[in-house]
Amino acid sequence: MHIANHDEYNAAVQRAAALSDALPKSEEGLEFQRLTSAIREWDEAHKGENAHGPELDQSLLRPDDLPFSGLPGNLGKLHKD
Repeated sequence: MHIANHDEYNAAVQRAAALSDALPKSEEGLEFQRLTSAIREWDEAHKGENAHGPELDQSLLRPDDLPFSGLPGNLGKLHKD
């Protein structure tokens, strides 16, 4: 399998996510392995800013989001009274 563009990459990621619970030796499991291999190849070949992910304006992260879980994104807005 070869991924040629961002649309194919996104489709492969979505399909791999749907197949992630497949049994390893099943038809779906083998498809999952092919997809993840193609995704890794794309990632390696397209290293760099936004090479494999969504464009900045489509990102799920927002300015108030922190890069780690467990803390609210607006932690800096808290103050003592």
